[in-house]
Amino acid sequence: MATQNFLHLWDDRFLYITPAIQSGLTARSSATLLASVSGHPFMLEAVDGTRVHCTAALVAPHVSRRLDVDGCGLLSLNLDPASSAYRMLARRMGGHGIQPIDARRFGGLRDEFEPAQHGALSSERLQALSAKMVEAITESAELAVPLDPRIDRVLQSIRAHAGQIALRDLAAVACLSPDRLTHLFAEQVGVSVKRYALWTKVRRTVQQFTGQRSLTDVALISGFTDAAHMSRTFQRYFGLPPSFLASRVRVTADEHASHAWGQNAPLH
Repeated sequence: MATQNFLHLWDDRFLYITPAIQSGLTARSSATLLASVSGHPFMLEAVDGTRVHCTAALVAPHVSRRLDVDGCGLLSLNLDPASSAYRMLARRMGGHGIQPIDARRFGGLRDEFEPAQHGALSSERLQALSAKMVEAITESAELAVPLDPRIDRVLQSIRAHAGQIALRDLAAVACLSPDRLTHLFAEQVGVSVKRYALWTKVRRTVQQFTGQRSLTDVALISGFTDAAHMSRTFQRYFGLPPSFLASRVRVTADEHASHAWGQNAPLH
């Protein structure tokens, strides 16, 4: 089976699978769980130049890093800040920006890494694999951890408006003052309202690559002024241009992701 790049999208996470990557300096709002496919180490470089060679790692949200995966294959699981899995991993990270992990922690799950790299696993099996990877690190089953209902309403509003909604309007949704919402949101979600709104915009943009749209159309649908603006944002978040995603990555999404993040997601 030919090896290529895959991006699998679900409502609360996405999984990027690649045989090799050398990224520029990137940072994004998701918590990222990285795992070598072959078991050979890859390199992570922090913004201060510190380098870590490891077979798996946790990277906290908004931690800048460079990534060098030289042919060992990589699974990059990105968890939405509003997800229960994210909050479980956040407790495990304990304030560490980049936390190396021994890939042997994944045990028998590693037997599925190579089939995943070759596109041999269904979306359902990959989603189950992602949940089991989180459980292997947290040493507990992935359970729904409810948010404050007011914050849940705010998250839904941010998604519904593709991240383009004023703080005062979100405060009205939550029946809180803007200052109180800002504090409670950061406490519950782990990132600021502003950063989650931008993440929502970027995540919705990624969803558009499941269709056959031009980069200009994707940019306009997603609220960017033009394709160049979208490209700069992608480079900052992912270290790759959107043209790479459009031409060299096989992108798939399940029904829940399409409903939550697709072009036809409700815009109230």
